Amino acid sequence: MAARGPLATTDVPECTSCGVCCFSEAKDYLPVLGVDYERLGDDAAHWVEFDGHSAFMRMQDGHCAALRYDEKDGRFLCSIYERRPDVCRWLERGSGYCAADRVEKADRPLIMLRKKSSQSLD
Repeated sequence: MAARGPLATTDVPECTSCGVCCFSEAKDYLPVLGVDYERLGDDAAHWVEFDGHSAFMRMQDGHCAALRYDEKDGRFLCSIYERRPDVCRWLERGSGYCAADRVEKADRPLIMLRKKSSQSLD
């Protein structure tokens, strides 16, 4: 079996210009493990919701509550990046999961931006 090399990312957008992996309508989209909860620190209860004995990142308006959009730079940023859960750490730019998300959810960041734009006009 051949050794795997680095992922080819020439046609893959930078994570901060994409953000699709942070979007889902499912409340159980981003599981949080015990180590993740500890890493989140004192405000873990703000970011995490429990469903029975299972924990998940809180979702808001169809995306992870920690996702922010920097209008000045036009970038999607994680407000808890250094403390983000392992499920977020494991997703590699250009991986199969990344590619599937970009195909399936490409319009979701645009929907978020349209909502923000219409809210600022109100």
